[in-house]
Amino acid sequence: MLNPSIALLASIASILILIRLKTHPGLAVFAGGFILALLVLPTHSIPSLMLQTLLNPQTIRLLAIVASALTLSRLMEVKGLLTKLATAMERINSKLAMCLTPALIGLVSMPAGALVSAAALQDLVKRTGLTPEQATFINYWFRHVWVYSLPVYPAIITASVVLSVPLSSVVITLLPMTALAIAFGTLSSYRMLKLKKAPEIRAKSSQNKLYTLLITSWPILLVVLLVLVGLDAVVAFPLALVLLALQQRAKWPEWKKAFKLGLDPKILLLLYAVMLYKETIESSGAAYALLSDMQHIGLPALAVLAALPFLIGFATGITTAFVGIAFPLLVPFITPDLQLNSYALLLGYTSGVVGYLLSPAHLCLIFSTDYFKANLAKVYRYIVPPLLAIEAIAVFIYHIAA
Repeated sequence: MLNPSIALLASIASILILIRLKTHPGLAVFAGGFILALLVLPTHSIPSLMLQTLLNPQTIRLLAIVASALTLSRLMEVKGLLTKLATAMERINSKLAMCLTPALIGLVSMPAGALVSAAALQDLVKRTGLTPEQATFINYWFRHVWVYSLPVYPAIITASVVLSVPLSSVVITLLPMTALAIAFGTLSSYRMLKLKKAPEIRAKSSQNKLYTLLITSWPILLVVLLVLVGLDAVVAFPLALVLLALQQRAKWPEWKKAFKLGLDPKILLLLYAVMLYKETIESSGAAYALLSDMQHIGLPALAVLAALPFLIGFATGITTAFVGIAFPLLVPFITPDLQLNSYALLLGYTSGVVGYLLSPAHLCLIFSTDYFKANLAKVYRYIVPPLLAIEAIAVFIYHIAA
């Protein structure tokens, strides 16, 4: 059998190569896990490991939560709640709506969700006179401020499962990075919007505005509240979904559209592949072998925590992939002796998100740029500086704490 560290690096390289060849991430991660298993485990044990992973309560829990979350997001879209949300925001303040609309739509985790918020902002962008690149940046940035910490995002849920720590602990640890993202995004967008003329919108009473916001966003607010007070996400998401369906009187064709996303075989395959990769790494002891080798050559933990998630995030453009691939390797750093190192989690997750947001494979970046007919290179000029600042702060916090 091959040295576990070398086998692990070979499996990561195979995943990156397959993704570069435009293989679906689920298949790429599955292939990487299978290659690792072939290199470090007895061949006869692999089918048993695959079946055990599928029947593992953690895997079933992850599939149930993510499927419920995606079904909830699509049902909200189908029932028109997201469109009403954007309209309500514009009536509060047109310039503020440019930032708040994608941020509020971003409360819902959905593939290529920036395209939804871009469509909601289309008319407002024309009226404010923003350039295509400025519109793309604002839409893209604020659509993703919640990806750092909101428990409706599959990556946050996956991190909790992979690290075997409470979801509330993950959220509380990462919440400051969402605050940083909002702060940097607000500063950047203010410079773009301050000289723009705001269109006049017929005013409505404050009471009506608040009511509209609540009736269009209550399912997500309910989920966040339930998770933060301690209710298990596997209960919170289906509960919010059922209540939404009852309140909106969802019919079968609408359910069918919602389930098409929530039960998408490609997404479910990716989640299973992530858990299989995790189980293979744990069964082989590859993560601990890699840690031992890194310590032997003197590579600092800071470099490992920053580089590995960033690389996977940048290569895949998918948060669940960087968590599923990198975090099993980082378990000795993030949860040594089964105790959560919050600073290590903050650095590792933030680095992955920064790579993910810079990735040219990120669907939201591709679709948003295309929708506004922007120049991608010019969009990067807006995105890179605040992301580098966030990464630098995460590195500094870990360095000081360590």
